[in-house]
Amino acid sequence: MTVYPMGYEDLVEGLRSSDPRLRARAARAFAACRGYFALPDLLVAARSDDDGGVREAARVAIRVLLPSQDVADRVVTAQPRSAPESVEKARGEASAATIHTFRAYVSAKHAGVGSVISAIDDMHAAVIGYLEVWGRESIADLDPTGLAAFLAIRAIAEHIKVLSGHGSGAIKFLSYDAARKRVAEYDAVRNR
Repeated sequence: MTVYPMGYEDLVEGLRSSDPRLRARAARAFAACRGYFALPDLLVAARSDDDGGVREAARVAIRVLLPSQDVADRVVTAQPRSAPESVEKARGEASAATIHTFRAYVSAKHAGVGSVISAIDDMHAAVIGYLEVWGRESIADLDPTGLAAFLAIRAIAEHIKVLSGHGSGAIKFLSYDAARKRVAEYDAVRNR
């Protein structure tokens, strides 16, 4: 059984409500609580909600959750593939690429080489690539490997956000450590 953060399911249900005011309120709530878990659901709302106010609230929430407005705009305007098999395959490939670039970043960081900045840029591009191919599913629809990959990539995205915000050393370490742990969990699930 998958366990989500408290209130996640209620907010997702809010995004799926027939009332556009509730959908917009749910999008704003995800932004306020830094609900990275909601990125896929917010992408669906930003790309395809019938109400322009809801689409805008979802776009604003995505801008809050991603490192920059340019990244958020690029992710929102990406055209997801329509065939479920191609979405799943593309998402799997993008997951693997993102986790691979995080490992390259870890190696560069531990080697103390000057390529850390390049590795951060690569990691950033990989996370964007992952989000661009997300498709139209909720994380509740992912298999265990897909969910583990999503959680790892979410932690990587949080670490990138901390790095770009020039947070304190302790915060940088905690976000880095959380990403490493999520990648290890992904490896464990994938290798079962």
